[in-house]
Amino acid sequence: MAGRIAEIADKTSSQTKQATKTSLARATEYGRDNVLPEIERTGAKLKEHARPEQMKKDYRDALLWLHERVLDPPKEQLFFVPTKDPVALAGLTVRGGNKAHGHDYRPSPCQLFQWTLAAIDYDFSRLTFVDHGAGQGRVLLLASEHPFAAIGGIEFASELHDNAVMNIAQYPRSRMQCRNVECVLEDASQVGPPEGEAIHYFFNPFSREVFAEVLHNLVVSYRKKPRRLYLILVDPVATDLVDDSGVFQRMELPLQERLKVQLLSPYEVAIYRSLA
Repeated sequence: MAGRIAEIADKTSSQTKQATKTSLARATEYGRDNVLPEIERTGAKLKEHARPEQMKKDYRDALLWLHERVLDPPKEQLFFVPTKDPVALAGLTVRGGNKAHGHDYRPSPCQLFQWTLAAIDYDFSRLTFVDHGAGQGRVLLLASEHPFAAIGGIEFASELHDNAVMNIAQYPRSRMQCRNVECVLEDASQVGPPEGEAIHYFFNPFSREVFAEVLHNLVVSYRKKPRRLYLILVDPVATDLVDDSGVFQRMELPLQERLKVQLLSPYEVAIYRSLA
């Protein structure tokens, strides 16, 4: 009986060892074919997201989501025609010959616009507000909630311009401190600046070449009649041209708004004022 038990134990031990060996082999094969590739893919993704450029992009995407889904909706609901969605320029009808130099429509973050205005320590009632590349009128109507002397937009895409006109007509008048709001259908390089004091707003509406033309028109107008002018550049393309103009000097935002822009703005901001 003892011998039989020993024989069974040896056989069971042998079978257990064989089963264990087979299971380990299968586990090794499964790991090689499935687990290791997944680990490599995960490692590659983590490595990619750890790159400074990718981390910066991921943070910017998160900020865009924050503005679109959380910060902008209270203002967005006031517009008759929605302004929150990007619009490709390729499918639009454009006035003038600079379509190749234009950029797709993107909405300015509402809170970011308010933060930039905090840099203007001047009587708004003495200023005309001009939006170059006015899109569907979002910034024009945000500006209308401040007591500017007049507000004008320049938009070269017919469909966007028509939406801007509709939004201006339907915006709640009770919210407008300035009701003298107009948007013209024209190429910005073909429109001269207003003669009086003004704020000129640019949310990267066109290429460096067209911006250079518009800036040249501003500089020429200023040299003929020195006056207080401001430039607000969001996601700018050519701050070096402004720095070298000999007419404008860069301004700092107040501390509170500067911190908000640094932490919560998905775009770079540059603000200038004329020397006069």
